[in-house]
Amino acid sequence: MNPRLIVMMLVAGAISLGVVMATRSFLSSAQHSGPAEPVERAAPAVKILVASRDLPVGTLLSAEDTEAREWPDTALHAAYVKTGESPDLYDGSVVRATITAGEPITRSALVKQGERGFLAAVLAPGMRAVTVNLTPVSSVGGFLFPGDRVDVILTHAVEQQDGTNNTLSETILQNVRVLAVDQRTESAEREVAVRRTATLEVTPRMAEKIALLERVGQLSLSLRGLTAQAGSIEQFPVDRTDTYTFDSDVSKFITRPDERPKAENLVRVRRGNTVTDIPLDEGDGQ
Repeated sequence: MNPRLIVMMLVAGAISLGVVMATRSFLSSAQHSGPAEPVERAAPAVKILVASRDLPVGTLLSAEDTEAREWPDTALHAAYVKTGESPDLYDGSVVRATITAGEPITRSALVKQGERGFLAAVLAPGMRAVTVNLTPVSSVGGFLFPGDRVDVILTHAVEQQDGTNNTLSETILQNVRVLAVDQRTESAEREVAVRRTATLEVTPRMAEKIALLERVGQLSLSLRGLTAQAGSIEQFPVDRTDTYTFDSDVSKFITRPDERPKAENLVRVRRGNTVTDIPLDEGDGQ
């Protein structure tokens, strides 16, 4: 065989072997390295307001009730409130649907003063709102505003057993919260004005009593001080009271009912508009 042909065959075999070895090495390294991992990109986040604690219905929202939290932009709902988006959020907003801690604050879960449904949202569970008419005297001279607490006083005439009448003032309810005055639920403008109506927060039983007050006599409101509002009554209206004052307690010229002669010792004679009381021991034989 030609030596030259033998050399060419050996060179070709060596080249073929080198190609095979290089191919195997490349495939082996590709299998060990595995597929290239995709690069994860963090979704852009925005800051929204979430509840820092459980917020029951009727809570007057404050800055301490919320906190800022990052939220993925892809999961952002249009109803969520972004930080800095509503600067007036804490200006009289009341929770009307329970918000649990960590839950995003939504506009639909809040109602602001002046909006429909605000009065129902600020009512405590089981309480009622009732409106009473006021006079310049009964409205505490205009110094009555939403959020104040008052005592309800009734002044009326009481007929005694001897037929005479006494005027009596008695405290019917205590520590009642004022929800609105003249259909206004906010008290930002502390102007002094004569109030025509006041809406009070009471129990259903108290609402029945207030419905009868104006038929029985004249209603007045007595403003309670801040220390009295935060006292032992614990921010809840009191129904039963024993406080009363007779007209004889304010004037020494009016006889107390318990100091008058008993009816059984008198004979009352009425002649037209004149009424005469005659003791029984002097009326015999007439």
